[in-house]
Amino acid sequence: MTTFADFFTPINVAKAENQLQNAEEFILFIGRLTCPYCRRFEPKLTQVAKENKLDIYYINSDELSPELDNLRSTYNVATVPGLLVAKGGQVKVVCDSSLSEEEILDFIKK
Repeated sequence: MTTFADFFTPINVAKAENQLQNAEEFILFIGRLTCPYCRRFEPKLTQVAKENKLDIYYINSDELSPELDNLRSTYNVATVPGLLVAKGGQVKVVCDSSLSEEEILDFIKK
């Protein structure tokens, strides 16, 4: 039995910030098990990742820190779940648990 965010690779805030700024392509999910919206979003994101062979990194937002607050502030991640996609020096963010699997994939691919 899988639990919350098991399919994703845990990453710390410093490494995530570096990847967001420097990686050719990087996908980051910020969320927590105690968030009902995250629990609604996570299975859809997991399915998209599995079907499309995507590497997605994960930060548990239950682990509060000034560094995480700063990352969230920098990229305007007001709520969780937060999905950040970095491509070619640009970072886009969506915080919407109601997205369908198709909408999640469109957001990641565009």
